[in-house]
Amino acid sequence: MDFELSAEQLLLQDSVSRFAADHAGTSADPWKTFAQLGWLAVGTPEELGGFGGPTETLLLMEQFGRGLVRSAYVTQVVFAGTILRAAERLDLLEELTEGRRRFAVAYEEPHARYDPSRVDTSLRRDGNGWIVSGSKVRVLDPSSADTLIVSARGDAGIALVAVPAAAQNLIRHAYPAEDGSDVANLRFDRVRVDDDAILAGGADGLELLEFGIDSATAALCAEALGLCAVMLETTVGYTKERHQFGVPLSSFQALQHRMAEMYIELELLRSMAYYAAMTLQDERDPAARKRGISSAKAQVAKSGRFIGQQAIQLHGAIGMSEEYKIGGYFKRMTLVERLLGDRDYHLRRYVDVSYAAPREAVAIS
Repeated sequence: MDFELSAEQLLLQDSVSRFAADHAGTSADPWKTFAQLGWLAVGTPEELGGFGGPTETLLLMEQFGRGLVRSAYVTQVVFAGTILRAAERLDLLEELTEGRRRFAVAYEEPHARYDPSRVDTSLRRDGNGWIVSGSKVRVLDPSSADTLIVSARGDAGIALVAVPAAAQNLIRHAYPAEDGSDVANLRFDRVRVDDDAILAGGADGLELLEFGIDSATAALCAEALGLCAVMLETTVGYTKERHQFGVPLSSFQALQHRMAEMYIELELLRSMAYYAAMTLQDERDPAARKRGISSAKAQVAKSGRFIGQQAIQLHGAIGMSEEYKIGGYFKRMTLVERLLGDRDYHLRRYVDVSYAAPREAVAIS
């Protein structure tokens, strides 16, 4: 596999890196800038002005992680955009890429434990429209969204429905996540939508939702790569500058061993982040795609937790302070570790998909 980046990819990486450096840790919404730079069109069809795919998303999200850029890019561009593209709703996708409309995905339900197939929210025909009733939890970045893509169970199976964020009888309970990002629980109390709101139904609804989750999970793996790279670099720099007993902390062999282990975990994380992008780029079999993404997220969660915990401990008390940047990276990595499925969920998913595959498709060594 050739990992050499093209000139266009290097240009994208450089432009995102400079943006991330200028906007590190800021709370201002960069959406208009994303639209002007064309980043909302990554992975979309060329007829809509799109370019690139999973590799370009990886390069972009890695730099967002390095700069601790606060944005809804994963949830509103990668997650929602993948669903709209797979549903062939180019009209809505065009509005997204131009920055004229924003989407959030509401799929997780109480007690579902990340499983997108456990859907109790109902979709019922009512005259010339449809009625959506039920609850969703941990909806990511809903406050800035104009439209919610909601999973609901109808007579033909799980459907994906576009519900206006300002719809009547939609009750919202907003709260901040650990890193301050936007999250909400939603209650659909007989919310009415028309026929055009149905994005996918039957067997297609769940498959499109899982494809969107896998694409967003791969993007989170890339963000984790950037977060952990900075945590390691910052820790190494701190131990070189901080002195104890008249010598730098980096001169102590025990601490050198810890940072060597952090480096090993970072390289494991890097390989799995690239593997996740390659899986989306090359794999057409849904079962193989799910195994690839789940194996990547499980390793990223493990490595990310180890790197973050070691970084905080090696920094000592200053690592726990709000004034020092390492805490912000650790909080974000702690959240990324659990977003769209924690390590336990993805290990279980990997096993379930593997055993559900045809016998001849499972390699035995």
